[in-house]
Amino acid sequence: MTQQSEIFKKVISHAKEYGFIFPSSEIYDGLSAVYDYGQNGAALKNNIRQYWWKAMVQLNENIVGIDASILMHPTTWKASGHVDAFNDPLIDNKDSKKRYRADVLVEDYVAKIEGKIEKEIAKASKRFGDAFNKKEFVNTNTRVKDYQEKANAILKRLGKFTGRKSRGCKGFD
Repeated sequence: MTQQSEIFKKVISHAKEYGFIFPSSEIYDGLSAVYDYGQNGAALKNNIRQYWWKAMVQLNENIVGIDASILMHPTTWKASGHVDAFNDPLIDNKDSKKRYRADVLVEDYVAKIEGKIEKEIAKASKRFGDAFNKKEFVNTNTRVKDYQEKANAILKRLGKFTGRKSRGCKGFD
């Protein structure tokens, strides 16, 4: 048995013992790998949901919350892109036997490029001190401009490939 499956079994055992989860339909021999929330699990789930709602909806002026049904007219699913163009391409790592979403790998790579931009800005800020103008530096430094163009081009290609809108390189102004 692998170390990961041992750890997973310990986590499940702990969660059962402290009322986070219970095997579903346990009194009727249960269903394999199906769990119901216990008293602590239900409370934890509600706390996470409330935190998410507050962070994503209430703390943003330009976002409103709705609670829509999952059962919708097929035209709605088609218009949202879930029927024709929705896909999450996966990449398998044969060495580690792990599977990764392609868009996540690309966005991680773009984040590294953005980190390089931040390092360039930090170096220049340290070098020029109070006289440093971040906006001017970002708009005129060839290395930073090249990094931004590279990141934006990658994200644009990702948008075409996945059908998602490109978020563009984070604003460094």
